[in-house]
Amino acid sequence: MAIQSARESDPRGPDTTAGQSDIDRDGLDSRVQRRRAILASSVGTVIEWYDFTLYGLASALVFAPLFFPGAGDLAGLLGAFAGFAVGFGARPIGGLIFAHYGDKLGRKPTLLVTLLFMGVATTFIGLLPTADSIGIWAPILLIVLRIFQGMGSGAEFAGAITMASESADVKHRAFAASFPGASVYVGMALATTVFAVVSTLPIEQFQSWGWRIPFLASVVIVAFALYFRLRVKETKAFESAEERGAVTSAPLAGAIRSHWRVILCGMGLFAFALPWVYVVQVFSLSYVTGTLSVNPTEALIGLIVAEVLTIPTALLFGRLADRIGRKPVLMGAAIFGVLYAFPMFLLYDTEQSALVALGLILGLAVIQGATIGTSGALLAEIFPTSMRWSGIALSREIPAALVGGTVPLVATALVAASGGAPWLVAAYLLVLSAIGIVGIAFLPETLPRKQRG
Repeated sequence: MAIQSARESDPRGPDTTAGQSDIDRDGLDSRVQRRRAILASSVGTVIEWYDFTLYGLASALVFAPLFFPGAGDLAGLLGAFAGFAVGFGARPIGGLIFAHYGDKLGRKPTLLVTLLFMGVATTFIGLLPTADSIGIWAPILLIVLRIFQGMGSGAEFAGAITMASESADVKHRAFAASFPGASVYVGMALATTVFAVVSTLPIEQFQSWGWRIPFLASVVIVAFALYFRLRVKETKAFESAEERGAVTSAPLAGAIRSHWRVILCGMGLFAFALPWVYVVQVFSLSYVTGTLSVNPTEALIGLIVAEVLTIPTALLFGRLADRIGRKPVLMGAAIFGVLYAFPMFLLYDTEQSALVALGLILGLAVIQGATIGTSGALLAEIFPTSMRWSGIALSREIPAALVGGTVPLVATALVAASGGAPWLVAAYLLVLSAIGIVGIAFLPETLPRKQRG
């Protein structure tokens, strides 16, 4: 039986407990404000995942010899992936800190800060000297900047979902919330495309200065995103909560106290959804070009195609969730994850570029398209305005740190332990997908007509 979160207590009293009705009662923003809010949320998400994807790609292809030299191929790769995982360790810290202020002070000012946090850290990574120049300080500074990048990124997506959901009408809320989700893959595709272009440089030039170009280009995207975020207004839902005195001084504590069961189920959902993207996005790229012998440029092209196709599928799954409900879409994705974990690696092991690309496409466009296009609306409708950002961040960023960012590191170690075979990684994905099925099963359905039925 699904958890009936709409009945759980809220600081404002028994008549204002459901996140769904909470958004509706607070009123809708104007059509112009609605579009600006969705655009501002989406553009910020583009820069978040552009930055985060760059680090993952560089971890797989270039950071090991530049920042972890002399450690050997496997040890250097593990060191680079460990830095990748550190960013995810910082995500819940930054996510929960910024979520606290987002629920307390407002969505707009907090989202401006998270945007600058990420952009500055990414730009500085592009300026960082390598180990040949400053020795041990190179990996130390790289990890410090990764921590700052992770802290800003940890709050960004939850805040974007919050703003987009609060600005949408009830009939199209999943579709509206799917725009930041689709924007994740705009950022990923943009980062992968830029990295693929610079990777065509001669290896000496690529490792000397070519890899820095995508990181430095982050400045341009940040300026673009900042322009749109400065134009958007605070959401009416938050303004209404302020007027009613419903904004609390401790939103995180309130979310844990009144919605802890839902948060645990949400963690189960994201313990399934997030590892898939990093297996496909980061580990798969390393596996097919390192353990296997797929051409790196062809592998990057396949990944770009997968990311581009995930953009429309996320929007389509959002549309579908507005028609048939949030849970059926999410449950279908989790079941597909159980069934697809082993076949994906069978496709990789053919070492044929077209089949490798198909493996990447199905892993992203189906699983991630469904989850990222639907989960945002579901969680936003569960939590009330006073703790919405905090509830989403708690549900998402803790599993992001525990099983999301650690996946490339764990998967690399599992392949090494099995003598180059990927089947332990496939089994790991299967187990995580099964956990997702359990978490989704106990989440409430928030589509209004499903609730009435």
